[in-house]
Amino acid sequence: MKSKRTFKISDPIILFIIFITLLIIFSIADREFIMYANISSMVRNMVITGLLGLGLTPLMIARGLDISFGSSISFTSVIVALLYTNGVNLWLTLFIGIILGTIIGFINGVLIESFNLLPIILTLGSMAILQALALVFSDGSSILMLTDELYWFATKTFIKVPITVWIFIVLVFVYWLILRYTKIGTIIYIIGANPSLANLSGIKVKKIKIILYTFMGLIAGIASIIMITLSGVGHPYNGSKLLLTALSAVILGGISLSGGSGNIWGTVLGVFIITVIFNGLTVLNVPSYYIQIYQGIALILIVSAYEIRKRRFV
Repeated sequence: MKSKRTFKISDPIILFIIFITLLIIFSIADREFIMYANISSMVRNMVITGLLGLGLTPLMIARGLDISFGSSISFTSVIVALLYTNGVNLWLTLFIGIILGTIIGFINGVLIESFNLLPIILTLGSMAILQALALVFSDGSSILMLTDELYWFATKTFIKVPITVWIFIVLVFVYWLILRYTKIGTIIYIIGANPSLANLSGIKVKKIKIILYTFMGLIAGIASIIMITLSGVGHPYNGSKLLLTALSAVILGGISLSGGSGNIWGTVLGVFIITVIFNGLTVLNVPSYYIQIYQGIALILIVSAYEIRKRRFV
């Protein structure tokens, strides 16, 4: 009796098909969608979500989670803008912003791993504290930070591709190489698959996860600087809308909340899909409060399809 063979299309291919389908739909719906000005704006806005997705990917593969990065970006951008308006050197303030984000990530990691706290609970607390501090230091208003240097960075292109996009591309390949070809990448997957076994194997699980939280903080710090260059202000709600977008992109890309699976390319495709949905609906003049509804519906439908598909092929 012949065994029944099932054919399973890989997750990245499915995501790529969804991405191309969305491009075609929005291009047909409104030709402005495929204009250079809109595409340029779309890829610039994609960078911050993409960077946060890169930071979340190895962390979530190792069964970590950080939901405080949006508030971290808001707080950091406010502090950076305040320092600059009070006469601190521009480059020093930007450096301080990156270091501040890194320290926040490190503190999250140390507290979670030292006291065996649930990541979602600890980072939820961090999110509330950082958001409150951002409002206190800014007095609830935006702080202008317009400089020629930041304007140059925000608008400069290389072969018609924004500099910020090149930064994202470089980091994508760095993260891919680390996860795919290095010992630390293998260890991250082992931790995610079975933390207890990883401990028994001599892997310093807590130390590795603290490092991953620290790098998530570093990425949030970099994202806050890019946010300032694009907006020209430090604002207490600069990062408020990034949590749903970045987490949606990562989960959409196949990163499991239970850890041990997923890859950078899935995250990148998830970022592309979320960005196209948001931009396409904006071009079609859909009110912003409806866009989040559509993003949520798309996430639920696609993740549900993932789960059904996994059960079918188990």
